[in-house]
Amino acid sequence: MPLGHLKISQGNLEDILGRVEDFICRGKRAYCVPLNLTKYVLAKQDDKLKKVIQEADIIIADGMPIYWFSRRLGYDHVYRVTGIELAERIFLTSKEKKWTIFFLGSTPENLDRAVKEIEKKYHLKSIIGFRDGYFSNEDIPKLLLNINSLQPDVLLLGLGMPQKEYFISDYLYEIKVKFCLPVGGAFDIWAGKRKRSPLFIQKAGLEWLFRASFDNQKGKNIFKYGAAFLKDFLFYRS
Repeated sequence: MPLGHLKISQGNLEDILGRVEDFICRGKRAYCVPLNLTKYVLAKQDDKLKKVIQEADIIIADGMPIYWFSRRLGYDHVYRVTGIELAERIFLTSKEKKWTIFFLGSTPENLDRAVKEIEKKYHLKSIIGFRDGYFSNEDIPKLLLNINSLQPDVLLLGLGMPQKEYFISDYLYEIKVKFCLPVGGAFDIWAGKRKRSPLFIQKAGLEWLFRASFDNQKGKNIFKYGAAFLKDFLFYRS
């Protein structure tokens, strides 16, 4: 469905997970983009970022401003679905469906900790490979070869923004994966190095404010891009 210069997918978490299952079952190479305020505004200036978002098989309302914008436009079947929530449901489903998962991103220390914590929490044996996000262009061929040798069903990208979106744009059709999901800083959360906001703050739609209170860059981005987003929020008509 149109959302300003981009688009958004309908469905709650169960609906989105059902689509992921279908992609993996059919062996379709697909990817999801979790959309937030910053990414929405940056895509106005960055054609490569805009293209990879527009061509995504699923675009979820990861940020509350995107959810509010969708509802203002009358999209009653658009729900807030965060990348980290979708990833965690994939962990649970992978046990039943025997999906395999590859992690790419974060620091070596945080990545190793995240993998161990996830395997312990979800009793997973499906994480078949991982690589930190500190690699150069010269490392790319070896990285792609590693992923292709394992052929994971799911690739989780914990790179920065827009590096993870660029990775999809540049390499998705060179790697043998069925579904790709960018999850940003989720690896650091799973490693225990960062915290999600309390549940009551999440339900109130104020997670962005909680994060801005201790993440200076997050706070700066909200003020930097908020005005541009507000203009579309108030005046855009689908």
